[in-house]
Amino acid sequence: MKNRYTHLTTLVLVLLIINIMNLDSSKVSSINATETIKIGFFAPKTAASLYFYEPWSRQGFELGIIYSTDGTNSTVDGRPFEILFYDTKGLVEDARSLAISAIENDKIDILVGGTYSDVAQEIAQVAEEYKKLYFITPGADADLTGKNFNPYTFRIARNNWHDAFAGVTYAMDTLGAKKCAFLSADYSFGHTGVETMKKVIEAKEGSVVSIQFASLTTYDFTPYFQNILTTEMTTGIDYLFIIWSGNFAYLWQDIADFNTTDFMDVGGAVIDLYSTNAIEENLPDPHTLEGSTGLCLYGYELPDNPVNDWMVNQHILRNIKPNSGLGLDYRVPELFTASGFATAQFLVNVTNAVKNLEICDLINHLENNLTINTPKGPTYLRPEDHQGLAEMYIAEVWNDTRMESETYGYLIPKLVEKLDPMTIAPPIESSYTPGSLKRSRSTPAPLIIGSLIILVVIRRIGTSRVNDYS
Repeated sequence: MKNRYTHLTTLVLVLLIINIMNLDSSKVSSINATETIKIGFFAPKTAASLYFYEPWSRQGFELGIIYSTDGTNSTVDGRPFEILFYDTKGLVEDARSLAISAIENDKIDILVGGTYSDVAQEIAQVAEEYKKLYFITPGADADLTGKNFNPYTFRIARNNWHDAFAGVTYAMDTLGAKKCAFLSADYSFGHTGVETMKKVIEAKEGSVVSIQFASLTTYDFTPYFQNILTTEMTTGIDYLFIIWSGNFAYLWQDIADFNTTDFMDVGGAVIDLYSTNAIEENLPDPHTLEGSTGLCLYGYELPDNPVNDWMVNQHILRNIKPNSGLGLDYRVPELFTASGFATAQFLVNVTNAVKNLEICDLINHLENNLTINTPKGPTYLRPEDHQGLAEMYIAEVWNDTRMESETYGYLIPKLVEKLDPMTIAPPIESSYTPGSLKRSRSTPAPLIIGSLIILVVIRRIGTSRVNDYS
């Protein structure tokens, strides 16, 4: 008889636990079932530099949401997306306070953006502290998905290991360069860029003979080129790598003024449409960018796939002018439009799959070897470091002479070589194990108390009856 009541107590407890788990699961799965999914988009709209990157990424992201939702701007189960925009001004301290306010006050569910790599790093830390999903775009510092990795952060955009493999391979394997130099932006993107490219150069048995770092607000590059040309006269330089962001015009004007290309090849000429044409306008005769060849992240005619075709056509149909604020009227995607678009595709994919927005479920889904057809072709999200892998390009600058073209009369990139995503895939530098972030299943306090009361009652009944029949 004693065993009988013991079994009864156990059975009731098991049923109670199952019921509690089912109630909890039902409660979780109903969260946000019909509510708006709030996305915080962070970009430097009014920064001293890189401010013109903001519309490129934003326009790409907005179009990516439209494309991925068939124009409904909502998930397959009807939850609408709401995008709130935050101006980081390119400042780390502003980015942190904005990200915290967005989460605490605006109830943001997912964070996106962070153009500057050091700003992206700060937002990534906030995302980890608050256990929120964060998609970096287009910040390229490899450390963000490398030694500074955290499981809440994903990047569909390229990182500067891609630049290293693609740019160095072209310079050394195609052009035969051995002695290399750098002129680089003096912040995390530039420093990590030099570090990664230096590793590839040395692995290919080349050497780095000069490294010059300059602030993004530099207007006069005279001292840097004087140092570079001194090294050229004493040691020799085959190839000068330019790692820069934002306004390239002053930099390239000084490259021309110092006749740098008479002494060495210079890499980094195939940039965005705005910078390429601004540089060309400021180059003294007879210098020109036309005919120069190098690494290119994206150009609107470089990929050949239906997704890119759709994105380009939508720019024209919707009269989207990425550089209208800079006085340019063409309606085609810019350098970072594709990465913003692809980021939206992965965000829509994961929110369609994980209806409750539970963070561990979101992460586990994104770590499930996802490949999505993006404007840059099939893009694979690597589980081990949350880094997206897509094709890259070697391109030549040429003058668009097609009168019917949106970019008639402008310098644009023309495809020379398409680089396979796996061939230029960055090394995995994080020590993260996919799937290691486990969902915590906490039972609400009232249910715990209730289960304890029922247990006490059952045990008392069981004890009294055992005593009666003993």
